[in-house]
Amino acid sequence: MGQIHLKQTFNHPADQVWNWLKDYENIHRIHPMISKSYIEGEQSCGVGALRVCEMKMGGFTLKERVTDWQENQSYTVDIYETTMPMMNRSLVTLGVRATGAETSEVYIDIEYTTTFGIFGNIMDVLFMNAMMTMMMKRMFRKLDEFLSNSRQESLRAHE
Repeated sequence: MGQIHLKQTFNHPADQVWNWLKDYENIHRIHPMISKSYIEGEQSCGVGALRVCEMKMGGFTLKERVTDWQENQSYTVDIYETTMPMMNRSLVTLGVRATGAETSEVYIDIEYTTTFGIFGNIMDVLFMNAMMTMMMKRMFRKLDEFLSNSRQESLRAHE
């Protein structure tokens, strides 16, 4: 089983970060490899919400189900179906913790299994884990950009 654990300090309050993270339908706005994401069914967030993500490359899709939702803190999704080669199933937790009045720590914990047995495990060690880690770091950068731009727009609106 592969694992990725990343965290990054943001110069944004935790509640502001959570407002972006909890927008479950719109992960494509910050994830560098997702071109479109949308909700399946009536529930837009919380335990049981279903999301479909369409990847930018290869036309691959992911189907995800929220299995844990801690309001203002984190949520966990089970990627229970995917057309991506070499990926079997994944659990992903995305969350935020306050570290000060105007700062927070964003984290992501991923546990995943690959297909193709020992061959999949070798490919994971050789490139998959590093590639997925790089994507998550890019996602953190994009989230920080959105938060910074939102803050600047808010400040301009109050001038």
